[in-house]
Amino acid sequence: MSATIRVEGLDETLKAFEKFGSAGDREVKQATRASLERVRGTAIKSIQQGPKSGIIYERSPGQNLSQTHQASAKGQAPATDTGTLVNSIKVTQTSSHSGEVGSGLQYAFWLEYGTINMDERPWLRPALKKNQQWIVDRYAKALETATRAYYGR
Repeated sequence: MSATIRVEGLDETLKAFEKFGSAGDREVKQATRASLERVRGTAIKSIQQGPKSGIIYERSPGQNLSQTHQASAKGQAPATDTGTLVNSIKVTQTSSHSGEVGSGLQYAFWLEYGTINMDERPWLRPALKKNQQWIVDRYAKALETATRAYYGR
């Protein structure tokens, strides 16, 4: 599962980093990695700890799982059950200024966007949205650090 986002002003920001040579490259790489990891962590936390108010399922014994499971309701992040989704969420940094956060599980997409028979249980888009300002601030800090390093301050 992957999604693409477009960040307004990114091209101008990247050009600013380029002016600072290796210091700019190092800082943008670190800011990108930190941003990707932050989104991943927020997504995982929403699955593991977020409020869940969906149906409570009873299980038969012998499945090595708890006897009951409370699912998430429409619009809530999925409720963790076996941990498979959480363990599948990975970060891949594809360049100094881009990367991916997501899961290769087919049902991760179905949870995020819903199906004909199931309402969405978004976990990735809300994580990104929740961290938008943090990411902007992190890149601003990186630009500041690159500027100081370039000018020797």
